[in-house]
Amino acid sequence: MTMRTLIRSYLLATAGFCGLTVAGGAAAQTAPAPSTPIPAPARAQPVIVRPGPVSADKPVQTLSGTLTPYVGNIRTFTGDLDPLVGNIRTFSGDLSPYIGNIRTFGGTVDPYVGNIRTFWGDLAPAMGDLDPMIGNIRTFSDAYVTTSKDTLGYWLNLPGTASAADLSTLVTKINGMIGQSKDAWGTAVQTQTGKTFEAGFVAPMLAKWGLDLTNPASLTSVDAYTRQMFFVDWYDQLNQYSGMDHTDWWMQTINWSPAITKTIGEGKRSIVGLLDFTVTGEGTSNITKYSGISDFSNGHGAAVASLIIAAHDAKGVMGIAPMASVVAYNPFDSSGTANWTDVKNGVLMIAQNNASIVNMSLGEPGKTLPQGWNDVFGDPDVAAYAKKTIFVIAAGNDGITQTQNIKWDKANPYMIVVGSVGPTGTISDFSNRPGNACLVDAKGTCAPDMKLMNRFITAPGEMILVSDGQGGVTRASGTSFAAPLVTGTIALLHDRWPWLSNYPKETVDIILKSARDAGAPGVDPVYGVGILDVTAALSPLSFDGLKWYQYDAKGNIVATQAAKIRDPKEQAKWEAAGMFFYAYEDVGATFRDFAIPVSSKLTDATAMSLTGSNEYLQSYIYSRFMAWATTKGGPGPKGPGAFSGFAFSAPISNKGGLQLSMAVAPRTRMLGFYQSQLPYQTAVRLVTPGDRVAFTFGDGDGATQLGGGSFALPSDFDPNVGGANPLMGFASGGGYLQTSVALSDHWTISSGLTQRTLRRDLRQMDALTAFAMGAVDPYRAGAQNVAVRYTAGNGALSASYTRLREAKAMLGIESADPYDFARGSISDGVTLGADLALTPTLALAATGTVGRTRAAGAATITPADGGLVSTSFQLGLTKSELFGKTDLFRMTLAQPMHLERASVDLTTVQVIDRQTGELGPLTQRFNLGVPERQYVGEAMYGRTMLDGAAQVSIFGRATFNGAQTQALPRLTGGAAFRMNF
Repeated sequence: MTMRTLIRSYLLATAGFCGLTVAGGAAAQTAPAPSTPIPAPARAQPVIVRPGPVSADKPVQTLSGTLTPYVGNIRTFTGDLDPLVGNIRTFSGDLSPYIGNIRTFGGTVDPYVGNIRTFWGDLAPAMGDLDPMIGNIRTFSDAYVTTSKDTLGYWLNLPGTASAADLSTLVTKINGMIGQSKDAWGTAVQTQTGKTFEAGFVAPMLAKWGLDLTNPASLTSVDAYTRQMFFVDWYDQLNQYSGMDHTDWWMQTINWSPAITKTIGEGKRSIVGLLDFTVTGEGTSNITKYSGISDFSNGHGAAVASLIIAAHDAKGVMGIAPMASVVAYNPFDSSGTANWTDVKNGVLMIAQNNASIVNMSLGEPGKTLPQGWNDVFGDPDVAAYAKKTIFVIAAGNDGITQTQNIKWDKANPYMIVVGSVGPTGTISDFSNRPGNACLVDAKGTCAPDMKLMNRFITAPGEMILVSDGQGGVTRASGTSFAAPLVTGTIALLHDRWPWLSNYPKETVDIILKSARDAGAPGVDPVYGVGILDVTAALSPLSFDGLKWYQYDAKGNIVATQAAKIRDPKEQAKWEAAGMFFYAYEDVGATFRDFAIPVSSKLTDATAMSLTGSNEYLQSYIYSRFMAWATTKGGPGPKGPGAFSGFAFSAPISNKGGLQLSMAVAPRTRMLGFYQSQLPYQTAVRLVTPGDRVAFTFGDGDGATQLGGGSFALPSDFDPNVGGANPLMGFASGGGYLQTSVALSDHWTISSGLTQRTLRRDLRQMDALTAFAMGAVDPYRAGAQNVAVRYTAGNGALSASYTRLREAKAMLGIESADPYDFARGSISDGVTLGADLALTPTLALAATGTVGRTRAAGAATITPADGGLVSTSFQLGLTKSELFGKTDLFRMTLAQPMHLERASVDLTTVQVIDRQTGELGPLTQRFNLGVPERQYVGEAMYGRTMLDGAAQVSIFGRATFNGAQTQALPRLTGGAAFRMNF
């Protein structure tokens, strides 16, 4: 009779797989336990699983071994274990991963320190608010680490012949730990069990570990391993009463958090196959179909399943894909053994029930990838149903490196072999490795891409917190528990992108190519491709390769490379919850889509230089104070505004009677953009006899010339800080022209236009931003303005209409995607103003603008509900001769442009059928999440000295409400001094 190949489940478990006893004598193999010099007196050990006697009919047995909560053969504490010194890996250093210490989650994924929501996202525990519960866990955890290390160190130094005094000291220390635990969890234990802390928790735990504090001799009768595991289990079981799911060290190692799972979809659209012992406990609720040759269970199936599908329910283990459906098959009989025929039948049953991933934490001793898998996959029935199924196979726990090649049919389904790493990211001593073995064809030829290491990945597999199948938790080690972490990640992939279930090669490529490199650079014989990285697998493999699809003006789908995507400072008015565009990544013969906030494509005229706020302040002072020039006109309603950057020369008459005057002023700098080669802006004015008709033209701050009234600084028209007709401000800075006609002594009508073009200065940007911004067209805008002004006595009223046209932009915002604002936008605004001279040296002014913005044609982003509605206003007070004949003071309060109605329609190419991946147009309406209304106050004082040869200026600005940025802080101030030579 031919001996069938031995198959075994790679199970290494500690406390918790209890309640089942199978008589027999053959002990299964596990990872070797650490040696200890402390003798353990003979005592009855509660055996959990012992395989039955091997017979000729059933020579196959599991590798689950002799599993007990007291002596389990677990090689978790690697390295030198010196129990006499107490240098135990469990409690050494800051990591303390096995007791779930909060330090495990350092940095940005720390759920207890700093950014809580990074880890938990929007999840909330079932028993109360998140933050107080986290605080309670942290307070206890920090104290418990210190107490347990001290107590364990003392305990490990006690020999079996310890004195009564030493034992009394140990009992005192343990009682201190009990008291500490009671203070933290006593109320919770009593509430949930109806018993005192001593009766509901302490007594069962001491009995479980064979300890009796009334008989101190029992404390030295247990070995070093039991002493360590007692503290680990004590912490784990106490946290069952915390009202939160357990965190564990493996979560940070593979870059996973429950918030990621919730964001992706929790696996609800995935079907996972489980080839393992029968699942018991809460995991059964996810099982939609079950079969097998027996219902035999030893806890292994429940433990493996919990890492995939355990609910996020404020207690116990968290699975990576808690909502995934499971099709399960048990190939093991009551002796805990199986054969390849049973395995093949299980694979077939699972594949027939549409599982896209199958977890198989079983294998053959002495092999990383047994030859038997080729025979299973080569079966005609299996091949017919499993060709689109991915198989995740545990590598085994012999600590060997595969040297023998495996004959492999290239038609076999895609698979991943999973080894184990510990908390430091180092390969586990017990984990099998791929070596240089190859999957060879029938002729023994090894193709370049068929090395086993190319299909091999590692994941945490040491002392993993798992379900015990009976409503509790325990810790287990082995590649059995590394494999389900990979399986759960694939379940998330198939949930977020269901069509990937039809592309097993591409799915496997995503997992392998996103792995974090470990060991020797690149793929190597120990770690294969590296360590599983869940976040990387759910992110683009290469952002450089991303592209997005849009509809052009003719309704055709066009693709744009996502190298244009940038990540500037967020623009508050474009930040809308849920407002995304979709970028696409080609993966083999299919693709993935990724939702990216629209604002990451958008940019405006904000400075982006590397020097930050200091340079902005210098520019601000320069453009406002160094442009200061005194004028003969007072601050009355007919004056041009004393803080204007322009001082016109005395008019020069010609033979035709026209009067010509000119003005030159320093050009207003636009930080982050190319400046004109001419450092000055110019204005020319022609006035007919009798001052009835005037023509003004020039190059520079056209808004100050066309705007009229007492507001004549560039900042007054700046949409970000001023409230005087911001629509004009968008187009101010280039050439301009105005015609003004005095209809009578009281009425004046004027019209004009202004334009500007802004080209970003890429030299001031970092390399990444410069590369992205290089694809954005220059900002181009033009404005037309018609105004009527009525003057009577010391007062004046004005009204004007402005039309702003922006090319491929909207209210100063551009996009890296030319189709977002394909035809640009049109804004119409009405401005009302008033000026009043209270005295010859004191004047008041007020102005307000209401605008409406709409798209100029077909585009991806268009205003909804008839357009965006914006408002702005500014109040001003000007006082001359405050301290002398040559000084001037101005104070203003402005509400910069504020969006009152801010709904937009976003039409993008998206996946309209997530099951098949079909693309189509989808229009979504969003409210732009308008920020709170902003108010900005400014005060300026200027004075000439030394008969006009010197000028001094002082400036201050405060943001009273609304958003603040580095460029626009709460307070800004400065001064300038200039001497003419």
